[in-house]
Amino acid sequence: MRRPWKRAGSPLEATPAPATTHPPAVPSLGNGWTIPLTAVDVPALLESMRADSLPDPDPDFYVDWKGVRTRIAMLPWAPAALAGQVTTTLPIPDDGYRSEDVEYACLAAALQGADTTFRIVEVGAGWAPWCVAGIVLGRRRGLRVRGVAVEADKLRAGWAMQHAADNAVTAELLTGSPEELVARLQEGTEAELTVVQAAAWHETTTLSFPDLDEGDMGGAVWTLPGTDVDYRGAHLTHHEVPAVSLRALLADDTLTDLLHVDVQGVECDLLLPASDDIQAQVRLMAIGTSDRLSEGRLQQHFLARGWGLRIDDPCTAVFSMTHPTLAGFTVQDGTQLWENPFLRPDFPG
Repeated sequence: MRRPWKRAGSPLEATPAPATTHPPAVPSLGNGWTIPLTAVDVPALLESMRADSLPDPDPDFYVDWKGVRTRIAMLPWAPAALAGQVTTTLPIPDDGYRSEDVEYACLAAALQGADTTFRIVEVGAGWAPWCVAGIVLGRRRGLRVRGVAVEADKLRAGWAMQHAADNAVTAELLTGSPEELVARLQEGTEAELTVVQAAAWHETTTLSFPDLDEGDMGGAVWTLPGTDVDYRGAHLTHHEVPAVSLRALLADDTLTDLLHVDVQGVECDLLLPASDDIQAQVRLMAIGTSDRLSEGRLQQHFLARGWGLRIDDPCTAVFSMTHPTLAGFTVQDGTQLWENPFLRPDFPG
């Protein structure tokens, strides 16, 4: 609509303007600086981890393009054809038994950002594949390497120790009460890898964890007390396990280059209350996501803190049958890779 023309000097023009009212502040998510990784970037990142030479085939092991050996006995769900295989193939779109290419890209990005040291903390570690790979690759680059693998299941904590030995990584197993574990972590160790037989949590406490068979890699801290089912609806017995706070796991004179989290549906319960500790100590954080609601909560929370989301690969769910939680419908975890810009010396913010 055209407005009537006002001539200069009209009484209307001389009327004082009303007092200025400021509009409400507009929320600002992200940092406007972090550059996301795309599918085009992934092959070069994975190629950066290729070993110059690979060991000879061994029927008890699978060897990937990084030169990392994985004992077949630790992969009871994996295809039998992996036994004795030495592959030079990049895991695009996935490795055929465990992880997608974007999860490997998280490790590669963390290694690229390392300077003289490389520290990795793996929560929900299983046999500690990311810790061991990170230590092997970091050592190959001449970095001073340290890793902490946190696994609540006794069998899998033992696997982590074996996986370290199979790749010439020195390791020490910590067991005990929550308070004893925190004290041991504060004392430190000379080993390249510290395996903590416990759950990780936002506080040091005791939690319930399921009794798992060797083929079940989906165990999680019990979130449905008063029932006899886990988040998937599986009827399992549970036992008490020590839980160590992220603050204790991250506390170190050296910043953590990569915090890798795979906790089957309790990622928000673990990470959101510990955000201040994470922001003070962690450069990159890779999260295995278990449902779309958690993915959105993580996005809202960390973007509001100014973090950058470098990889956002949503989980896949099939909504058949019934399950007690959203995570129970998930058939393939998603991956989020978060960058903490506040620990980047070149961040202008």
